[in-house]
Amino acid sequence: MTFEDIARYCLAKPHAEETYPFDETTMVMKIGGKMFALLDANTMETINLKHPSDDIPLLLEKYSCISPGYHMSKKHWVTVNYKHADMRDPEIIKLIDTSYDSVVDGLPKKLRIPLTTSYISFTTLDIKYQESLLLRQTVLRDPLNLILTEDELIGEDKEIHIGGIFQGRLIACCILSPRDGIQAKVRQVAVDKRYQGMGIGRALMHHAESIASNMEIESIMLHARKHVAQWYESQQYQIMGEEFFEVGIPHIRMFKRL
Repeated sequence: MTFEDIARYCLAKPHAEETYPFDETTMVMKIGGKMFALLDANTMETINLKHPSDDIPLLLEKYSCISPGYHMSKKHWVTVNYKHADMRDPEIIKLIDTSYDSVVDGLPKKLRIPLTTSYISFTTLDIKYQESLLLRQTVLRDPLNLILTEDELIGEDKEIHIGGIFQGRLIACCILSPRDGIQAKVRQVAVDKRYQGMGIGRALMHHAESIASNMEIESIMLHARKHVAQWYESQQYQIMGEEFFEVGIPHIRMFKRL
């Protein structure tokens, strides 16, 4: 593998960032502010990677291209000379994956969960739709002692359903409903209470807005429950008109130009 191959692979990892905290030639790859790889951009032949300490002695014995971590903790890091490696490229890739995963696993929960949550679109035929109905009932209806009815679901097969997935489970959802070709409505925004306050809702809305932008939608409107209107304002949504009642509680119309 070349320096460019490895740097490109590292940067392709979710939320990886390229930094130079030490000097101009040491490329440090980070996730959540923590290092998972250090590349020598001068010699273009070595990479430092984190590795389970119990497995390091075996690596050192098996491969001549691997040495104890250079300028790093010898207990937790190794240096791989990929330019003169006596191991196959897939094995080098696996070492990078191991380093990345171990750093992610060690991040505080409030950082790790948002970083490892992915966002998808699905239809009413998908199993995720059934999960979203349960989430909407739990988060949006139960506090009001209301039941999500079949009548309220009419037409949802024509809308875009968006979900946040953590460890294979839906933890957030919303519905994007294109209206007249230039405006769309976002509704039924729900985040599992166990994951609120972690930026999941913000990322969910950003994903919905990205989908709308790709559809050449120019603006998004929504009906925000009054107690969360300030949160939407922090996402650059503007208040339109007076408050009104919906499902028995005060709501506010809000708008954002994309």
